Amino acid sequence: MRRFGSRIVSTAIEHPSVYDTLGALQKEGFEIIRLPVDGYGRVSEEALYEAVTPDTVLISMMYVNNEVGTVLPVRAARRAAARAKSPALIHCDAVQAYGKLEVRPKSLGVNLMTVSSHKIHGPKGAGALYVGRDVSILPSVFGGGQEQKLRPGTQPMPAIAGFGAAAAALTDIKGELLRITELRDYMIERFREEGGIAVNSPGDALPYITNISVLGIKSEPMLNFLSSKGICVSSGSACSKGKKSRVISEMGLPRERAETPLRISFSRFTSKEEIDYLTEMISLGKKEIRNIK
Repeated sequence: MRRFGSRIVSTAIEHPSVYDTLGALQKEGFEIIRLPVDGYGRVSEEALYEAVTPDTVLISMMYVNNEVGTVLPVRAARRAAARAKSPALIHCDAVQAYGKLEVRPKSLGVNLMTVSSHKIHGPKGAGALYVGRDVSILPSVFGGGQEQKLRPGTQPMPAIAGFGAAAAALTDIKGELLRITELRDYMIERFREEGGIAVNSPGDALPYITNISVLGIKSEPMLNFLSSKGICVSSGSACSKGKKSRVISEMGLPRERAETPLRISFSRFTSKEEIDYLTEMISLGKKEIRNIK
């Protein structure tokens, strides 16, 4: 696509797998535009329309943010390209949306879409790239005929088969979305009753991901405390390796919330009893950590 231009439009809150790749492309001479977000991680459609120009060759936008659950305006990317008379391909990181929302590349207007096995309870190490029939991509590594010569290397057949089984095991997506929304709302109500907890995710976020701040207690001690009680949450992307969350920083949250984020993830196996236990342990953690201080 480089013969048509060198501009790539994305967002400031993409997963590192996209964000860092764009950084590498920038060093190769591409112009990278990272759209800013508001205090809830939302991207302005107007900003998207302004950013896409006739020489834009790629728009890459995640469907659902992996840290705060914000749903991004992916469908608007195709409209923006058409409005600018741009030849841009549209790529969507749909890892967090797959299995939780109806994900159909054509209805979203995307040419390329990535999904992952482990987000739907399949094995780690397997994923899929949807490539539209009108797209021709070149391999970046060589030496074998696997994956239609696009990604040579021995394929992890057990992981691929497990991915297929996990996809086949997906239940009613719309029905589960309603159930998880009710659980998320119940959890937020419990947090309000507890007090001292701010919700960083927007109200219309995908309910499978809720980002909160336990005010006055930094993420690491609360993470460690909850882990000791058998509760697995995180402070950001699994790829951040303990660094401060870039997503939270880009949202411009006050320091008290920027230093205290916790990401709570739901699945179709999450129960109301687990939410009650989480709330009780956060309450206990607040007391014990403050006593240690």
